[in-house]
Amino acid sequence: MYDFGFVPFSEINITDGFWQYRQRLNADVSIPNVYKRFDETDRFKAIYPMWKAPFSKSHIFFDSDTAKWIEAAAYVLAKNRAEYPELERLCDDIIDRFAKRQAPNGYLNSFFQRYPLAPRFRARPLHELYCAGHIVEAAIAYDQATGKDKLLKVAKKYLDHIEKRFIIKQNTGFVTPGHEEIELALLKLFAYTGIEKYKKMAEHFVEKRGTVKERTYWNFNDNYDQHDKPVRELDSAEGHCVRAMYLYSAMADMARLNHDDELYVACERLFVDACKKSYVTGGIGSDFNGECFTSDYDLPNMTAYTESCAAIAFLMFCRRMQLIRNDIRYADMIERIMYNNLLSAVSLDGKAFFYENPLEIRQAELTRSNSVKKRPRFPSWERKEVFSCSCCPPNVNRQIASIADVCFTENEECLYLQQYISCEYAGIRVETNYPVDGKVRISATRIGKKLGIRIPSWCRDYSLVLNGTPLDLQSENGYIVFDAADEILIELELSMHPYYVYANPQCREDVGKVALMRGPVVYCMEAVDNGCLDDLAADMNGAFSECASDLFKLPVLTVKGCKSVDERPYSRDKFGFEPCDLVFIPYFGFANRGVSDMKVWIPHV
Repeated sequence: MYDFGFVPFSEINITDGFWQYRQRLNADVSIPNVYKRFDETDRFKAIYPMWKAPFSKSHIFFDSDTAKWIEAAAYVLAKNRAEYPELERLCDDIIDRFAKRQAPNGYLNSFFQRYPLAPRFRARPLHELYCAGHIVEAAIAYDQATGKDKLLKVAKKYLDHIEKRFIIKQNTGFVTPGHEEIELALLKLFAYTGIEKYKKMAEHFVEKRGTVKERTYWNFNDNYDQHDKPVRELDSAEGHCVRAMYLYSAMADMARLNHDDELYVACERLFVDACKKSYVTGGIGSDFNGECFTSDYDLPNMTAYTESCAAIAFLMFCRRMQLIRNDIRYADMIERIMYNNLLSAVSLDGKAFFYENPLEIRQAELTRSNSVKKRPRFPSWERKEVFSCSCCPPNVNRQIASIADVCFTENEECLYLQQYISCEYAGIRVETNYPVDGKVRISATRIGKKLGIRIPSWCRDYSLVLNGTPLDLQSENGYIVFDAADEILIELELSMHPYYVYANPQCREDVGKVALMRGPVVYCMEAVDNGCLDDLAADMNGAFSECASDLFKLPVLTVKGCKSVDERPYSRDKFGFEPCDLVFIPYFGFANRGVSDMKVWIPHV
């Protein structure tokens, strides 16, 4: 424990395959399109003083949207700076605005500075420290990518002011932020600069949380923003999912940096509990009210909230836990998120996004009673290019741009290949079209330590060849470790035969149902392929067939099922069914061919 480090994406070259395509789409389409939408909605104009942009809108979280966009662009520049001069120019322009906007004492928040009567550091729920944290992370990314430190100097000056107000003078209206983020940003800055002050500031905000009574939103309990008890006493994932996971990420970083067993044990409790509140897609947060966790296994499908940012934050937490202990559960959850909830958050053309990611769409629910004006609330069934609260698009942008962060972890003894992405790093070359197929070719040239490869928990059948010789090796705790002192060639093939999964019986909505998966990818049915979905069921013994798809980049699956042929509402005898074919597409591809009914969990016979 505590001796692992991660290999940053900046040191890894993604060379081919599924994720290279996704990263190109992200850099060439998504990030520029998010910039346009943010420009149209005054995200960047808000940084100007009121007299310079008098009719522009502003909001308490605009600075965080802008900073995350800079961070995403910086990750692209870190790998392909020469190809994207316009991205760099746009970033420089925004950074100049931030620098000019900063007050002499270091304070920087466009919303509060545009409205002088707004009280600074007095109202805990208003995202000041949250925005500050995202500015810090953007500053680190941009300095690392370009060597330009203007924003980093701005961020450091702002942090000096925050330290003075919150830690030295303690003359603020609250002790810890209502929305966590600055904690993990400070720890990232400590790792980047080695300046101990930033680590101590992060520890202050984390350790103080839950030790004093603080103000939260009037309609939520104290656990909504995780200040109901000290962090070491937290025993269940509660409240607003993004806030929670940002806090847990900072806790995991602190546990690793300080070799703090007590804090790690708390993080492990929270991870285990969050898994019981997670969807098969890796999404978390089943309740629209407060974007919150609810109780164990309370996972409704049609009203699933599963905010895109929450899944990304869960991935961030798992990656940090993986640096403390090489536990396959963390890598499996990262994989589940990255191929499902993360990818469903962005349209296949790269332009539009989901804030929420439901697991079922049934349009008839909107008209089930023609006499009632007020309808139940359902997630949006169409992706949008921008939202009033548009935290998710740039968050998706920065995660995809830096996806290689999840590839490797290492310590002095072993380099672990955690996720199968075509890439090169320090004598390692990974060639694969995963998850289109399960073939992975790994060549290692005298890396000076052992090499470990992960056998995903979903995989029950695989073959392994070392230097041309077939091996019959069982994984140990999910990993197979090789001596890589000399040149070695590992050829791994994971069976990608589709399979059904069951939900825990406590998942009330999924009792008697199954979900179809292929490798790490969850599949779903859409009405555009199958007609009415309500009377369809899967044949658990039926055959599967695959058809390549340019649209989804993964196969479309056809499986044997059955369809009800009886319109009676009730019968003493079993209802009749006739055989039929069911068509499944990757879950992340739903709602890309117009609004259509959709299901992940389906009945079976």
